[in-house]
Formats: sequence, C-alpha cells, structure tokens
Amino acid sequence: MWVFCGGMFRSGSTVQYQIASHLVEHFGLGERLTWQKADDFAAVQSLHPDDGRLRVFKAHHLSAAIRDELDRAGGRVLTTHRDIRDVVASAIRKNGWSFHHIWKHRMLRRWTERFDAWAALPGALVSRYDDMVAHLDVEAVRIGGLLGIDVTADLAATVGEAYAIDRQRGRTEEVRLRRDRNELRTKYDDHSLLHHNHITSGDVGGYRSLLRPAEIRAIESECGEWMRRWGYPPADVDLTFVDRLHAVVLRMAA
Repeated sequence: MWVFCGGMFRSGSTVQYQIASHLVEHFGLGERLTWQKADDFAAVQSLHPDDGRLRVFKAHHLSAAIRDELDRAGGRVLTTHRDIRDVVASAIRKNGWSFHHIWKHRMLRRWTERFDAWAALPGALVSRYDDMVAHLDVEAVRIGGLLGIDVTADLAATVGEAYAIDRQRGRTEEVRLRRDRNELRTKYDDHSLLHHNHITSGDVGGYRSLLRPAEIRAIESECGEWMRRWGYPPADVDLTFVDRLHAVVLRMAA
C-alpha cells in the first residue's frame, strides 16, 4: 500500500515523509522511496509489486497516476498547510527568488490549489505546520494512527527528538559538506530528502521581517479566502504612500 506525503510547498511535507518513513521502517512494514516527480509515479509504481508492504512517497503535485492508485487501492495520504505568507518568505530565502518572480508566475495559486487537492481526498491526514513543528511527538502519534501503527509515548518522544529543527539543521549541514565534496548524485540527500539549504528559519510569522507591507497585502488579497478557510488572519500592516504605489504595480503585474 502506498503512503503519499503530499504537503504544500515549503510547509513541512519532508518532515511528514521522514516521520512516516521512520515508523514504517522501524516496525519493518515497508520502505521509503526517494524523491521522484509525481508525474513519474506510474513508472515508479511498476517497479514495486502489490505485496502488502507500505511504501512512502513524497510529492507536491497530485498527479493523475497517484489519484488512479488511490481510487484503485486506497492508500494513505498525509498533507500539510502553512501560512502562505511564510511559504513565500521561505521560498525566497531557500530558492533565491524575488517576490516579483513568485507573483508573476502565479505560484501562490499553484501552491494553495495543490494543497487543496490533497486535503480534499477522503481520509487525508491534514496537519498545520505551526502545530506539527511545535509538537513532533504528537505528529508521530497522528501519523502512526493513520498507518495503523501503535506509537507509544516513548517512541513518539524519540521520533520527535530525531526530527527536531536543530537535528535537521545538522543533517542539512552534512548534505552541504557532501555536496561540496561532490559526493551527491542529486541536489538532495536521497534518504532524508533534505537539500543543503533546506531549512532557512522555520519561524512562524517570519514573513514580517522579509516581505514589504504591499507584498503582504497582495498575498492576502490573492489568497484571502484560502487563508480564512485554514485559519490564517490578515496581518495588521500600515501602507505608506510608497507601499500603495508598490501595491498598484503588483496589481498591474497580476
């Protein structure tokens, strides 16, 4: 049976993948699959027979092949959401994109719609980034429940400690060193799926120190309904005259 970690971009889906994989492998119930594009899932699937084992697969996009597999055999779905303003800030820090680049390419709509597609699936375990990173032990119990695994308090604590942000930063540093030594076949570690700069800050509300007021307002205007639906209130920001001019430019760019 397939376990799909289909979280929103820059919202903790890698942590869900790591925790689910940890539990599955700890109990000898299956294995993790390294990163593959969602559109290549059919090819990946063909390499793994239906033998009752759990296979953990991460994908941001709910492809037709993944949906077909869920319709045919069920499977399990984990997904995460995060304040879209923090998603933007995280993408800027990690990928080096400008806000204008994200806005011009309508990435906000793509990220929220992809999450909504996963969250709408029957039985999907939906997690909120803020809660998940603050209580990784609780997340381990929730994921275990979805997978039919009895996660004890001791195991939950062990898993929570294993994937705490300081430990993850240590892993990303190891990836950076391996990358500098040309020891990686890909841009990421094929076990943890972490990139060398995977963790930027991880802060909740960190967008306030990076995004300009007009950019915050633009995101809230574009994604207001989505934010209300998932419990993200608008920020209390004041726009100067320059900010208002910037907001006009953003509306024209949209």
